[in-house]
Amino acid sequence: TRGRTGEALRAFHTAIRSSPGSARSPAMKEQAQGTMLKVLTSFKSSEIEQAVNSLDRNGVDLLMKYIYKGFEKPTENSSAILLQWHEKVCVGAL
Repeated sequence: TRGRTGEALRAFHTAIRSSPGSARSPAMKEQAQGTMLKVLTSFKSSEIEQAVNSLDRNGVDLLMKYIYKGFEKPTENSSAILLQWHEKVCVGAL
């Protein structure tokens, strides 16, 4: 399990770091959102808190943007997983 969790965390941090930020290209933003959604939905429920706790404040803010974007265009089962991410971010912020 540790190896899989490590891989998921690496993918998560890579996706956060490679966020296009203020890129003007809608295609780049769309691609980044799709990548992040795949990464977020690949986590097991028990791994989400560790991933959220590994972020700094800017990372958490960016993650929330991706979560809300994911709610705008849900895919199969994504909303349930995104709600779990949202809950862990909000609990961590308390």
